[in-house]
Amino acid sequence: MALIDDIRKRTEEGLKTLKETAQDIAFNVEKQAMIGKRRYLDVTRLQRSIQKVHSEIGEYVYDQLTSDKNISRDDPFIKDRITSITRMRLTIKDIEEEIAQLEGRKKP
Repeated sequence: MALIDDIRKRTEEGLKTLKETAQDIAFNVEKQAMIGKRRYLDVTRLQRSIQKVHSEIGEYVYDQLTSDKNISRDDPFIKDRITSITRMRLTIKDIEEEIAQLEGRKKP
């Protein structure tokens, strides 16, 4: 009987270890998926939007200069685009902070 009890005990310990390892792997995969989504989808989308707004500003400035018009930071078009870029950069910063928190997160 001692042999059977010993085998049963070792089997239970092995299954417990296997279960814990599987939970750790699942947690890490989920964490990496969330980080990847935030980093590569959300941040990249915002960076592309910022590039688009930069292009809009460049086209506007070019049109104004070729029309011999004065350009000012107080121009409503420019002001609106600057505000938009600032908001997007702040959002990117928030996402990067969230990513840092996710990376430091430990399994409960």
